[in-house]
Amino acid sequence: MTKMGLSITSIQFGLRHLALTILIFCIAGRSQSQDTIGFEFFNVDEILEVTIKTDFKNLFNKKEHKYQKAELIVKEISYSIRLKARGNFRLENCSFPPIILNFSETDFDDKSYEQLKKIKLINACKMQNPYAQYILSEYLVYRTFNLMTDKSFRVKLLKIEYVDTNKDKKPVVQYGFVIEDQQIMADRLNALIIKKIVLLDQITNTEQIVMLSIFQFMIGNTDWQVAGLHNIKLLKIKEITEPMPYVIPYDFEFTGMVNASYAIPQPDLGIINIRERLYWGKCYLAEDLMAAIGKFIERKAAIYQLYRDFNLLDKESLNQSISYLNSFYKIIENEKTMAALFC
Repeated sequence: MTKMGLSITSIQFGLRHLALTILIFCIAGRSQSQDTIGFEFFNVDEILEVTIKTDFKNLFNKKEHKYQKAELIVKEISYSIRLKARGNFRLENCSFPPIILNFSETDFDDKSYEQLKKIKLINACKMQNPYAQYILSEYLVYRTFNLMTDKSFRVKLLKIEYVDTNKDKKPVVQYGFVIEDQQIMADRLNALIIKKIVLLDQITNTEQIVMLSIFQFMIGNTDWQVAGLHNIKLLKIKEITEPMPYVIPYDFEFTGMVNASYAIPQPDLGIINIRERLYWGKCYLAEDLMAAIGKFIERKAAIYQLYRDFNLLDKESLNQSISYLNSFYKIIENEKTMAALFC
């Protein structure tokens, strides 16, 4: 990757562009409600068992992504919802692509569910065990980033019973997880989501983008880009003291940490496999890099504990994850190795 500096003129132009965009969104942004502030669905760290009943054959055979009716059962209470398949790669390559759950017309008895409108359900690509491990590994990547910052997407682990109403087949049980809706995240942080803006990495919150760049290196991810908002959301805190937007990552399926068998690096990257790390960030000031690295060292014990306490990973997947973390910390705890990689 080419490391480029920014001229004073380009910085000033970017700041003017950003200020105008933020002003527009501040005028158009929706207000935060007290109900949203109290939303607790993603705060409870327990596995939620649910049943989803629908015509799955019809859902996955559609050439166009369209909603269809489904039944969601949570704690023996049945709700009418709508859902649709999403994604392009997985719709073509997986027997079970990811789904969007739509609750906009659903009446919930449990008040903690009221803020759910549309959320992404991440489920296994196929029913074999390795694919289940990929999902659990990706869930842990989200949880790891939660340990680094609250300016991140929260996730909720589900144990899902899939019942196909079109076939006389036994239900299938798989783990999956749902991702916090971007508007819920923004409301939680008293912020606005910024859309449709061409923004350079250097015109975002420095602490976050430096930490994020190292985090993506840690998990072996090159499938992201700030300028094109590729697997990235921009979040602007509604405070004068927070002028720069925060970069929030998502979608960690094609990473070395997950190590999915179908994930291969882009041929122009010059790396052999998805586990081979490549730093995809910019060249930042040494003091900013050292501050970010200090945070990773500070969180080291908590990150390892997260993986070791998670008993749904099989032994092989856990050992691979720990080994990958070991190789990362070996790099950042060596000043000479670190300096050569991050600039």
